[in-house]
Amino acid sequence: MFSDPIFISLTFLACMGLLYCSSILINALGSTSMKYSAFFIAFLFISSFVYLNYEAVSNFTESQQATNEQLNNSVEKLEEFLIKNPDDLRVIKALGSHYIKSGRFELAYEKFLKGYQILDENSDFEINLGLIESTLMLRPTDFPYDIDQLIEETLMMNPENTQILWLSGLIAMGRGDTQLTIERWSGLVDNPEVSLEIQNSISTQLEQLKRMEEGIAILNDQ
Repeated sequence: MFSDPIFISLTFLACMGLLYCSSILINALGSTSMKYSAFFIAFLFISSFVYLNYEAVSNFTESQQATNEQLNNSVEKLEEFLIKNPDDLRVIKALGSHYIKSGRFELAYEKFLKGYQILDENSDFEINLGLIESTLMLRPTDFPYDIDQLIEETLMMNPENTQILWLSGLIAMGRGDTQLTIERWSGLVDNPEVSLEIQNSISTQLEQLKRMEEGIAILNDQ
């Protein structure tokens, strides 16, 4: 832990501050014996500060490691369960969502595609959304299924969901369909589920897209 550059830097700055304050107080003392006593007290105080902070950082790191181990064990158990119960959609969704959050998009794509195939003609919003997101992250220009149909099905199930609106807008933009991008992303503006910062960013992008559309229209009229 003492090799951790962040911990070392923060501890060094804190100790320098404590030493500076201590030196001012010690120099204000009169007798030599009082100064030695003050130096000793300052040393104990700074040593205790370093030790207690080191313990806190160590405990936090150990807690994180324990949590990660528990999570990995849970994932392994779910994978083992899925081998014996390959059609369990609850486990498929749980694993797929975990793999997306951890950035393992290939595994997420495999899980959600399997769930989509199991559903066949039925639909599940979480499966559809997970499949669209993992596909977009993994192969944004190569869709092994009808992505437009899947998006329409998913939007019909939850037309105000911010995630499907954002993802479908991204796909439309990638295809150069400005009108569809504007239509999808307009649902994210003034949406209470979207932060003001993201709303402002989307509004700026929409304005740029609309100006591009106006410019193209002018060129076409000439």
